[in-house]
Amino acid sequence: MQRLLCVVAVALFSSLIVCPSSFGQGSLTPPGPPGPTMKTLQQVEPRTPVTNLPFNISQPGSYYLTTNLTGTSGFDGIIIVSGNVTLDLAGFALLGVPGSLHGIIISGARTNVTVRNGSVSSWGSDGVVAGDPAARNLVFDRLNVSASGGYGIFANTGLMIGCNVNVSGSDGIHAFACEVRNCSVASSAGTGISATSSTVRDCSVTASAGIGITASDSTVRDCAVGFSGSTGIFVVPGTVTGCLVQFSGQSGIYVNLPGSQVTGNTCKGNNTGNSASYAGIYVNDSNNRIENNFLHGNGASGSGILVNGVYSGNIIIKNSVSGNGTNNYVVPGAQVVGPLITTTGIITNSNPWANFSF
Repeated sequence: MQRLLCVVAVALFSSLIVCPSSFGQGSLTPPGPPGPTMKTLQQVEPRTPVTNLPFNISQPGSYYLTTNLTGTSGFDGIIIVSGNVTLDLAGFALLGVPGSLHGIIISGARTNVTVRNGSVSSWGSDGVVAGDPAARNLVFDRLNVSASGGYGIFANTGLMIGCNVNVSGSDGIHAFACEVRNCSVASSAGTGISATSSTVRDCSVTASAGIGITASDSTVRDCAVGFSGSTGIFVVPGTVTGCLVQFSGQSGIYVNLPGSQVTGNTCKGNNTGNSASYAGIYVNDSNNRIENNFLHGNGASGSGILVNGVYSGNIIIKNSVSGNGTNNYVVPGAQVVGPLITTTGIITNSNPWANFSF
């Protein structure tokens, strides 16, 4: 009986199965030849290679180096005459030769130009230059510029990030209406960084033959300046804050116009020429604020803080000066000066504007 039930069940189940061949399968003829599946070279690398010098960039777009390139006497290296351009040196170098001109020049009032990631070396004039004050939105990023006959980087507007400059001819970086940050300049034959209407921050300037940093209507903050041939930071006028200035041949920080603020800096070992005319901070005009700085050992014959007595109205408060003895503070004339604490031991004067001398 069980075997008969199984046979009946199988027969019923089989009657429910519909043969697939009873449905139409559509045409088996291919609609056409197979299409390409690989990307074109333009899709893989949509940028334009720079393969020789001199090279003109006259169209917007992205350009890149594929190898080191050597310049030619009497010519610039790469000339950018268009806006909306990105030039990626891709870790390679633009190498100048005797008699060559600029390594990279951004010509005219261009906007939205970025130059980044490589080396510019041994050009007879400036390494990188963008001289038109009407240019806008220029970015110079991670450039190593060395042995230029003129400026390392000269820019009338823009942003410089992480650039390293070592020049033999003139200033390291000239910046007008720029932000210069995380850059280093070494062994400049002139000024390390010359800034006008700019911000310079988190930068290092070492062994400039002239001034370390010149700040004209500019802010300099959190920078390290050492071994300058003349002044460490020259202010005409500006704000200098949080900087370390040491071993300058003349004054550490020199204030030369009214309206400057010099706050929270450390100046030590400056005035290596040991002149009575120089100081850790020298103030050569009226109506400036010198506050909360630490100064030590700025020349045996020099001063810690020195004010030219011809001028007046400078506020000098909350500073700490040591290592210059009776010349820790030389502040003649009609200045505004916090009380001077010179005693050792416990501080009993609670005046918040007091200066320290030790």
